[in-house]
Amino acid sequence: MSNTVITKLNERYEQLNAETRATAEKMSSALRGAAKRVEQSSTELFESLVKSGEKRQKELAKTAKTASKKAAQKVSTLDELRGKLAEALGLPTQSDVEALNKKLNTLTRKVNKLAKEAS
Repeated sequence: MSNTVITKLNERYEQLNAETRATAEKMSSALRGAAKRVEQSSTELFESLVKSGEKRQKELAKTAKTASKKAAQKVSTLDELRGKLAEALGLPTQSDVEALNKKLNTLTRKVNKLAKEAS
């Protein structure tokens, strides 16, 4: 081969080598940029998911509180109806039974006290 051909081949080799390095640097920069975007996007997505989750949790708490209030109202209404029915049938109400239990407990204590004093 002649020196001219070898010189041209060397020049072409150097040119291709320079182009390859430039392309590799561009690809490296592109990968770093892509990684940065993915990082930013994942952070934004995570924050968005956290906000959505917190919002949903508040909504569920509000719904549970409302349901609890409604249930308490229904129980109260049911207690009233039960009391009215017991009264209409001549049965003792819950408060009557509680009052009797208090009297029974008082009498039991007094009997136990008298029994101890008698022994």
